[in-house]
Amino acid sequence: MPAARRAGRVPAPLVADAGQEWDAVLLVRYPSRAAFSRMVADPEYQEVTVLRTRALTEAVLQATSPW
Repeated sequence: MPAARRAGRVPAPLVADAGQEWDAVLLVRYPSRAAFSRMVADPEYQEVTVLRTRALTEAVLQATSPW
């Protein structure tokens, strides 16, 4: 099963500390933590992840679980 993705712009933060005014948010749901771990360990992923890192000023990776 592929990862589910949702993205959106953040026109103005409602509550944020200085410097935390995000311009976009991306939520991705992976089939399992093991699937995510396999993805980030994949050599092809490792080759292109440097591009994502260079493109971002800041990123937050937060694992969650359904309520």
